[in-house]
Amino acid sequence: MKQALRRVVLRGLARRVVGAMVPWPRMERAQDGYSIILGVPWALRHLLEVNLRFIAQTDTTGLATVFVVFDRTERPGAEAIIEAAKAAHPSLPLEFCFYPKAAGRLIERIDVSTFYNSMNNATALSRCRTRWAVLHDFDLYPLVPNYFRDVVEKMQREDLRFCGLELTNFDGLSDEDLILGTWCLGMDAQWLRNQHRPHEVFHRIGQVGGRTVNLDPYSWLQTREPRRALVGTIDHTAACHVRNLCSTHLRFTTGRPAKVVWRLHYLWYLEWLAGGGTPEATRMERVTAIMDAASEPVIEVDGLRAGFAGTDPTCANILESELGRMERFLVGRVRPEVGAFVSGFRAFLERFAATSAGAAPEPAREAAA
Repeated sequence: MKQALRRVVLRGLARRVVGAMVPWPRMERAQDGYSIILGVPWALRHLLEVNLRFIAQTDTTGLATVFVVFDRTERPGAEAIIEAAKAAHPSLPLEFCFYPKAAGRLIERIDVSTFYNSMNNATALSRCRTRWAVLHDFDLYPLVPNYFRDVVEKMQREDLRFCGLELTNFDGLSDEDLILGTWCLGMDAQWLRNQHRPHEVFHRIGQVGGRTVNLDPYSWLQTREPRRALVGTIDHTAACHVRNLCSTHLRFTTGRPAKVVWRLHYLWYLEWLAGGGTPEATRMERVTAIMDAASEPVIEVDGLRAGFAGTDPTCANILESELGRMERFLVGRVRPEVGAFVSGFRAFLERFAATSAGAAPEPAREAAA
């Protein structure tokens, strides 16, 4: 109990200290249009081009700025990434951000994912020039042209402070609490800048309906602001959200078991989309051959192993559906390489389903949530 209390106090102090290091000025006069805030995990920077490709495929009418926030202080090699992104997407109004040195060093020492997330938001908001902004998760891929436009137009029409695609049930929150998920969250940036301080958008432990819960960035402010609503015109089917993408990548590349192992198949597909002639870009096709030849429920690629014992074969159905929707949104059809990849995954899981019967199954429905 004492350790838990100490952790809460220290994180609360760190939140205020970091927030003070990223001050934002008042926004007296807002520019027209809206902004997108895209936080980029440095470990997955090679996938930035993929997310930007999906953004560029939407209706970007009124889009003033895409704030691309790398979750680190400036690093060697960043310039090449920035130039490649600008060259690949000249139609997008890209603005690249890094953490301020002092705050960034502190965040890296804390090394907690929610601090990185909060810092991404505060960094972009301090530079935002439009009243309306939309938080957009790095592992979320829009699949309808009106994805961002509907969120912004709902906020403008109803003068909302927050508008989201879905509700969050994180850490015991319920739909009745009406807390909007931050993976797609429209916000009134002018109100935030003028009425709140940076540390208030950070995550925290708070009270909701008499319960003590962990709250994501902006969730605490939502509990104090009734002018919030679901967008309504679109729902979760308007995007593919590959939750745990970053943690899956980090666990795989450091030799640890992934919590939802078949997230790796999304990762390999996304790396194939990113292309660029890198070894990662060929993994999807190499994994297809490895699955076809496998004599055990293990995939080993580039010296890294992932075990699939107990993974429910119906996970292949979800992968097929979501990669199919992503493919059709991007290129209008499912390309043969992707079809072979999904078919190989299904055959791989079905081949070892009987021999894995003693392992704890990984439910397809839960893994896709």
